[in-house]
Amino acid sequence: MKTISKSNRRWWRPLVSIGCGLLCSLFFLTAMIWGGQTAFEFSRMVSDAAMLREGGPRLGARELSGKVVLVSFGEASAERMGKKPDIETDRKLYQQLIDADAKVVADLRNLVCTDPADFEANVRPTLDLIQEVAPNGNLARDVFLTLDVDYEVVGSYRDCIVHHGMSFRSPTMVNRHSRIFPIAMHDYFALRETFPFWVVQRLTDQPNGGEVGFYQRLDRAGLIQQWMDFFPEMENLLQLSSGEEAITPNPIQSDYQVGDQEVSWIGFGSEFPTVSPAGVWVDYGFNPGELTRLEYGDLADGDFDPELVRGKAVLIDMELSFVPASDRYDIPIRDRQADALEVTGVAIETLLNGVTMRLAAWYVSPALLFGFSIFACVIAASFRARWALLGVGVLLLAYLAICTFAFRGGWFLDMAFTPVSILVAGVLGVGIRYFEEIRWRQRITDLFGRYVPRAVVNQLVQQSELQAIVVGGVTREVTVMFADIRGFTQFSERLQPEDVLEELNGLLEVMVRCTFEEEGTVDKFIGDAILVLFNAPLDQTDHAERACRVAWRIQEALRSHESGLSIGIGIHTGKAVVGNVGTPQRMEYTAIGNTVNVASRLCDRALAGEIVVSGEVSQQLSDSFVLEANEPMQVKGIAESLATSRLVGFESVANE
Repeated sequence: MKTISKSNRRWWRPLVSIGCGLLCSLFFLTAMIWGGQTAFEFSRMVSDAAMLREGGPRLGARELSGKVVLVSFGEASAERMGKKPDIETDRKLYQQLIDADAKVVADLRNLVCTDPADFEANVRPTLDLIQEVAPNGNLARDVFLTLDVDYEVVGSYRDCIVHHGMSFRSPTMVNRHSRIFPIAMHDYFALRETFPFWVVQRLTDQPNGGEVGFYQRLDRAGLIQQWMDFFPEMENLLQLSSGEEAITPNPIQSDYQVGDQEVSWIGFGSEFPTVSPAGVWVDYGFNPGELTRLEYGDLADGDFDPELVRGKAVLIDMELSFVPASDRYDIPIRDRQADALEVTGVAIETLLNGVTMRLAAWYVSPALLFGFSIFACVIAASFRARWALLGVGVLLLAYLAICTFAFRGGWFLDMAFTPVSILVAGVLGVGIRYFEEIRWRQRITDLFGRYVPRAVVNQLVQQSELQAIVVGGVTREVTVMFADIRGFTQFSERLQPEDVLEELNGLLEVMVRCTFEEEGTVDKFIGDAILVLFNAPLDQTDHAERACRVAWRIQEALRSHESGLSIGIGIHTGKAVVGNVGTPQRMEYTAIGNTVNVASRLCDRALAGEIVVSGEVSQQLSDSFVLEANEPMQVKGIAESLATSRLVGFESVANE
């Protein structure tokens, strides 16, 4: 039995499912690698839909700090003021904000100077106004100057000028214009941090170290080297403006320091050498539509609650409908475009949060891809359809939870290829299971189709626990019936061989038909005898009664049989090992144990036409069966005498 069990052990299923999961993983990993940037963008789009998109689950949603306020000039302000903003309305606006204790004010409206005369007429008055209203340097405006303006003059307004950076649309990939905010920009007069970094430094009361400190932070983060790698022509500009202290480029990339925290930066292709080819990934887990927005005209007239801006960063710009298409941005959170105010506001919230997005280490996504896909295939191949579906669904939810946890921690994980790989691996696992089920059903049909009725075979193929019977054996209580034809040897001597077989088959056909009526299992034919099992392989709670009904029907049927032969039957109930016996070349399903031996001995002691049952059988019979006790019976191979009875009547049959 041990040899049979080992040779039939289903070792192949886990190996095949692991192999299929591995192949599935390799396929999707290859697609990810060969797909390059296209594959990454596809994964990012799926991630945006799950993590950020309005109307979606927004699994990556974050809570705003409430420290950023947007002020825009739109239709309402134009109607209220009756004119466009000018230096006088700007003065009122700036003064109202400073008087309301706004922590920092950033005017994103780009003020362009085309020549020295324009500088003196339009730009200089605004810069003087900024220095007058906010001498502490917490008010700045985006000013673009040409090289015709005197360098010394511009230097005196250094703290009043901060650049937006995004307006140059520096990333060469269009879909990155609103996703990556450049860290720095050189306007040929000075190297400056862009607005989000400048605002956060002041909003958190962190010293920026001035010009030298800024250059050192860029250098420590490897940004100087990154910049010169992309644009070697910037080498002369990427040094201290005084020229007294040169910067030695740091080739090692590290995080960029903003105040007392460090944020990860991402390199990108840029068309503008003056814009740093590196920035931070803007986290649209912060919904720009939820930022506090006030009207320019209301603030200029003092018609607002000062508490709305006290201690906060205030950003000023034109409303979306008042800006050209070049200053409108597609953002992943919604279909309608955003203005510079919203993008910059979200960039500031990103820096304040301290978690900036980055790609996970190169081995993380492949490891998750392989692990989850293989596991999905193994699970689907190991359980029935309902549980396999549930298992794969749980794996998908678990992976989604990991991606959400990673996203909230600032890490991008693949949201497109790995989930599909998990599903495909699950389908492959179901296929493996289905293929095995087909083999299992065929094996059960081949094995038991000769022993039990077709209806019983159909029940058997639904019971996977019978695997143990097919590959080895199980110990269970069974009722064994032996039926032997009396006098058949003498009877056959008078007939030709072919007539003998015809008569024998006729008698056996009667016994098999009666057996199948009670769903018994024909174990084997032993010459002119038959061995029948009950409660194997299917469970039958009334197995003893079934055996006695079969025995009674066989005797009734043969009393009028034309051959005139009779049968002796012995029935016993007890434990036996039931399963396959033999070798891979020749195997049969049978029962082994003392129970079978006792039933055989009882059959030997039964006279022609008698049914002898053991005491164990008698105890399980109902009152429908009429028994007559025998004297204690001593049988060969059994030390103790057996209590036996003869079955002499069956009331339900007698009353029919």
